[in-house]
Formats: sequence, C-alpha cells, structure tokens
Amino acid sequence: MKKSLKTLSGLLALVILFISFIPAAQANADRDPVAIEKLTYLSGEEQLNALLENGLVMPEAFGQDEYTVNAVKTIVADIQRGVTTVDRIPYNYTELAELAKRILDVSGQESISALANYTLKDSTVIGTWSNSYTGYNCYGYSIGVHVFQNPGYHSNQSFNMNLSIASMADLVVDDLEALGYWGYKTATKPSSLANYERVVAIRKGSVDYHFMKGTTTASDWTHKPGGTNPLRWNYSSPGYKTWTNEYSYNNVSYQGDITYNSSIYYIIYWPKNVGPQPDKIDFAI
Repeated sequence: MKKSLKTLSGLLALVILFISFIPAAQANADRDPVAIEKLTYLSGEEQLNALLENGLVMPEAFGQDEYTVNAVKTIVADIQRGVTTVDRIPYNYTELAELAKRILDVSGQESISALANYTLKDSTVIGTWSNSYTGYNCYGYSIGVHVFQNPGYHSNQSFNMNLSIASMADLVVDDLEALGYWGYKTATKPSSLANYERVVAIRKGSVDYHFMKGTTTASDWTHKPGGTNPLRWNYSSPGYKTWTNEYSYNNVSYQGDITYNSSIYYIIYWPKNVGPQPDKIDFAI
C-alpha cells in the first residue's frame, strides 16, 4: 500500500511539473522576434515600447528620455538599411553599441544587405581590413590605446551623451594625464604642432560622439568609426564640414546615418618626460 501511494505521489508531481511548464513554454513560443520592417513605421517611442514588450533589456545608461528614443530610432533605421548588423556596428559610444547588439538580438535580425557600390564621400580607406579593428573605437584609435571605451575610462570617471562637448574634452585631458601626458583643450584648430606634440579632435551629434587625430602639420586627419576600418579625412581641417559615420568594413564601404555637428574641441598633448611643463604654458582655451 505504501509503495502504491509513493508511486501515485510521484506521478502527481510529474503532472504538476508538466502543467506548470506549458504556460512558460507557450509564452516563449508566442514571443517571436520583432520585425525590423514593422518597427520602421512606428514613432521612436512606439519602437522603444515594442522592443521592451518583446524582451529588450536596456543598458543601465539609458532612461526614458529623448536621447533613448532617438538612439533606438537611429539603430532601428540603420538595421533596416543594412548599415548596422551583428558584425558591423559603426558607433563609438559604448552604450549605444551595446544597445544595438541587444536590439539585433531581440529582432533576430542577423543581417540585411546594404545598398551596393557605395563610395565614401568624405574619407578614404587606409590600408586593408584587419579583424583587430572590431576591438576598438574612434577614441581608442585617436589616442593610441586600442580599447573600445569612452572618454573618462582611463581616469575612472563616468561618461554620458548629455555632457557638453567641452566637458567631454575635459575627460580626454584627464585620461591623457592618467596615461602619462600633459595636455589641454582648445576650440581653435592649431596651425601646426611641435615635433613632440599630438592632437585629437572631438565632436558630438545627437546620439554619438566621434574623434579624429591629426599629424604635426595639423592638416592631415584620420579617424575610425566604431569597430570599422581607419579612414583618412579628405580635407585639411576637421571643421570643413559636418562629420558622418560613413565607414568601411572588410573592404566594403557603407553609408552612415549619424551626423556630428557640434562645435569641435582640439586636445593638444605630449609625454610628461618631454616638452614644457604645465606651469610654464599659457593655455589657449
């Protein structure tokens, strides 16, 4: 009798477990990937809500604000156009790149073919493709520390896109000091540099930031949109025109959708063991 009761109890436990599993399994089955094509017809807020309802977990840096809505709208448009894919994410702000990865995951969108035969308009590709390019962004490229991080990373300071362009430049100066350099920011493009000096330029748009770096002539500028190929700017001055995130990946060029149109700050810096010391410099602001 006891053996029969034990067997019956075991069967009941299995039945209860099976019944409790059905709703969860059904819920997962009903949650299809969000169709990017359908999202493109919605407003930014509607896109965000649809993605959240289908399992999108936002990175901590994002809140329910205008920046978040604009970021989602930009990413969805780029995915739909084939500008952004699992392999190709041409953003520099680390949280924006992470959000793109999560939206791609929720949408189940591995790739869409971009328009073929695009020719870069404002830059020229430097060399050929290397898989190492995916590991660092424009900031890492410009200061020669090949990591995918934001200004403030090397000096242990926080960063967000609501900062002014001047405040972002201040973070760069602090990072460079932590890395062994003296430096200062200026809104004026240098006409030339001493042989021990280096220069980078920073500019921001509505959802992302971008860097360029110059040579000692201050007339030759290169840059690297997100995890893509380094490019040479076709003009002698970063301020010649608005920047975009057009890019080249694996020897194929793609049209960008982001513009960087803020004022430009230049950060001039040099190793601490050479050149003048800060207390003997009249910094140009």
